[in-house]
Amino acid sequence: MIVKAYAKINLSLDCLGLREDGYHNLKSIVLPIELHDTLDISKLSKNTPDDFVVCDDFSLRISKYNLVHKMIEVCREKWHFEEHFNVEIHKNIFLQAGLGGGSADAAAALRGLIKILKLHPSDEEIKEICSSIGSDVYVQYYNKPAIIEDKGDKLTFIDIPKSYYVLLVKPIFGSSTAQVFEEANNHDLVHGDVDEVLKHFKNGDLIETGKHVFNSLYGPASRLQPSIVETYNSVKEYGFEIVDMSGSGSTIYAISENINLLKKAEKELYFKGFHTELTKLIK
Repeated sequence: MIVKAYAKINLSLDCLGLREDGYHNLKSIVLPIELHDTLDISKLSKNTPDDFVVCDDFSLRISKYNLVHKMIEVCREKWHFEEHFNVEIHKNIFLQAGLGGGSADAAAALRGLIKILKLHPSDEEIKEICSSIGSDVYVQYYNKPAIIEDKGDKLTFIDIPKSYYVLLVKPIFGSSTAQVFEEANNHDLVHGDVDEVLKHFKNGDLIETGKHVFNSLYGPASRLQPSIVETYNSVKEYGFEIVDMSGSGSTIYAISENINLLKKAEKELYFKGFHTELTKLIK
């Protein structure tokens, strides 16, 4: 079975402090984008004693700590099935980029297992399983624009005006989510008004949205990886309406209706050594 694993961007992210369970309370507007990995999931023979997860990106360390492998194990513990699976991941989503690549793969694996095994889980079961893997998995399971809150287990689906174009620009070096959140625990963070951002975005006012977007993790991420600042400034120079960092970095995104300017920036920034990808929001 072929399953698509869609990336996401954060149209503002407010980090509201560390929870007792080790997660962070968050409030963020999460927008799925068309950029995706592809998972090929198949059952293995009954005599196979384990699951196998392989990937065509050799820079990604695949092991039993991989989120797809972990998802299969969590599902097996939850639903007590005996089948084992082979999962081949074709990577397109940048690694350590704040685009939810690992979470997207885990969510796609869950969707695939449910279809193959003909399961009928409730939303509460989906939430429980996804939340045990990571804070972005639950929202990426549904691939719908949403506000996420708490540790990512509270979703409010939203309508967006259109499928705007999105330019993704990533420096050579990525960001470690764990390290960024650890850094965030040791410093005061910038906060903003997520509801105000959403109001302007839903009205289709990209300029006003761009004045209010923020990411509490930009400071911690850029202290750990200064090239994020260079990337942000390089994208900002083009005058796009909305420019911000996604997730814990290191990707900077621009949202605009000016497709010609986006294509120009994509090409020029690529030749300057950045990883670039032009994609669209999923409405």
